[in-house]
Amino acid sequence: MLIANPIYDAVFKYLLEDVDIARGLLSAILDEAIEHLEVKPQEMSVEAVTGGISIFRLDFKAIVRTPSGELKKMLIELQKAKHLFDVMRFRRYLGNNYLKEDEIRDENGEPVLVPLPIVTIYFLGFKLANVPTPVLKVNRVYKDIITGEVLDIKEQFVELLSHDSYTIQIPRLRAKVRTRLEKILLVFSQEYKTEDKHKLNFQGDVNDPLVQKMVEKLNRAIASEELRRQMDAEDEIERIFDREIRKVVVEKNKEIEEERKAKEDAQQLAEEERKAKEDAQQLAEEERKAREAAQLELEALRKRLEIPEGKSSDTEQH
Repeated sequence: MLIANPIYDAVFKYLLEDVDIARGLLSAILDEAIEHLEVKPQEMSVEAVTGGISIFRLDFKAIVRTPSGELKKMLIELQKAKHLFDVMRFRRYLGNNYLKEDEIRDENGEPVLVPLPIVTIYFLGFKLANVPTPVLKVNRVYKDIITGEVLDIKEQFVELLSHDSYTIQIPRLRAKVRTRLEKILLVFSQEYKTEDKHKLNFQGDVNDPLVQKMVEKLNRAIASEELRRQMDAEDEIERIFDREIRKVVVEKNKEIEEERKAKEDAQQLAEEERKAKEDAQQLAEEERKAREAAQLELEALRKRLEIPEGKSSDTEQH
């Protein structure tokens, strides 16, 4: 089935505006049941980095039921980026969420503002060099450093100052799936690209209700003139980005070549100076040897003429 390509920010946003789809997708990633999901004000920011890089961001407030049956409220921060760049941009968005508070009821039923635990999810349009898996989870472990024991505890102070994260590398998503999560994420796989890069020819299993719902929504997106216009705009940003990156690469290569040439020139100059120093030392050595030889010859001559040392001959006096 042909579907709009969710690698595009506009299509990704269109897909996750459906709260049921967003709840199903996030539940599958977190492997926890999301009882309630509220989509916070949506943002998509574009920052200029040699032309333009888009960082798409969605914030959710969720009530999650843990495997133990406990209900907990949390913030879920989802970020999507097509290119690798300064990680500080990711950290800045995360820092903003750490500053946010949310209203809950205390033991007396009174409303109070408290910070919420945070979970981050990153959809990456590029590969991380040292992470071969398509889906990576980094979670917190409480460990007694003295004994080495892993502690089965939770502490609010620690929970609010640290967070779990999930990283999904879209280029590593493959048609050969092993889990339900992989089956769901296959909707994003670029293995199904067509000649029209705005579209994917999805060949995955649509028997899963969530996959079917995602595919049907993305199939409808193909007919949207507004989405096509937004994808064209993203393509133009990509072209500008690629052109500027090539310029940066050319300039960088030029700098490297100039540095290499300067280094070679410096090495050549150092070699010439070393050679000149060696030549000077050799010349000085030859002059020393010549003086010693002349002195020996003069001594031998004096002995033959039996001229006492320190006196001159009559010839020398005249």
